[in-house]
Amino acid sequence: MVAFATLAMALTAAGSGHTQWAMLAGIICAATVLFGITVMTTTVRRDHTEHHNVPNLLNDTWETSPAFARRRGLPKHIEPRRAR
Repeated sequence: MVAFATLAMALTAAGSGHTQWAMLAGIICAATVLFGITVMTTTVRRDHTEHHNVPNLLNDTWETSPAFARRRGLPKHIEPRRAR
């Protein structure tokens, strides 16, 4: 929501001739988008590494995939990581 709000502010400022405010809002918008993409990417990567069923950005608990489902999709030369 912050990205959409700052994008609207940047476009409005640029259209009205306030280039400094447009640059500031554009930088905040880009930083917000990059931060959001980074958070989602690292969450999905961690969930895949730990064999979670779905990405769990906001969940404190999760279910691991059954053993047969983990073995089915992996090549034979890669061992799945076992829960300790």
